[in-house]
Amino acid sequence: MKTILITGGTGLLGKGMEETLPPGWRVWSLHQRPYRVKGSRAKQMVLDIRDRRAVDRLFAKTRFDAVIHAAGIASVDYVETHYAESLESNIVGTLNVTSACRRSGTYLVYISTNAVFDGKKPPYREDGPLAPVNKYGRLKVECERLVSETLTGFSIARPILMYGWNHPVCRPNTATWTYDQLRRGKRMNVVDDVFENPLYNRQAGRALWALARRKPRGIFHLAGKDTVSRYEFARAVARAFGLDASLITPVRSSFFKGIAPRPSNTSFVTARMRKVLGVAPMSLAEGLRDMTASL
Repeated sequence: MKTILITGGTGLLGKGMEETLPPGWRVWSLHQRPYRVKGSRAKQMVLDIRDRRAVDRLFAKTRFDAVIHAAGIASVDYVETHYAESLESNIVGTLNVTSACRRSGTYLVYISTNAVFDGKKPPYREDGPLAPVNKYGRLKVECERLVSETLTGFSIARPILMYGWNHPVCRPNTATWTYDQLRRGKRMNVVDDVFENPLYNRQAGRALWALARRKPRGIFHLAGKDTVSRYEFARAVARAFGLDASLITPVRSSFFKGIAPRPSNTSFVTARMRKVLGVAPMSLAEGLRDMTASL
């Protein structure tokens, strides 16, 4: 059996990888808090990646065939107001994981974000100009640089607006939050001036398994087929689950005061995902249909 380590493995990305687990592989999942993760196919471990000695001990005891590094504070608004803590979580944690991978010769997939772009020149290829508009995006740019300048066996995956059924211990995503709000009959204000091509977490899982098996070098954009606004996304969720779309009101980003700035359109070109990884982008309807089937 080959072993893959996922840091931050209780998130939506880790769940997508568990649900697309290929034969011959087993998953070890690291998370900082002692969660009880029901129904997980992974071996769960509590470890703070900011603790270099703990990371080194783990790598000394176990040989990993690949590492998916997804851990780190990922809330755009939280990073904006808690930058020192976010630096430790992202920069220090990433440095400890990459150092362990470098010494052990382990292939690393670093999970980045579409927030590294300013949204002014979509759709973005992997070599598009980096120009983040918020602190979270700037942090991820620095982490990408750290990975690319200290490792030889690595890739950088940039998922965009991931959705799917998450573990109950994790924060909801755009689809599950919309589903929950509408199911309760609550009205929603959703921005109609921010555009992405949403990524179903099981499609993300298949792409990441392809990276772990093939071990290519470089950057990969992971995204779905359809570019939609957040408002259009919410209405698609309502249609898929037979909920009342009239509860959703479109608003401009300026409606929400005191949040971090967002790029307007960071939609991705996915040709490299298809060509190198063999993973075709799913339409939003396909992803939501799969969600409804597994409800």
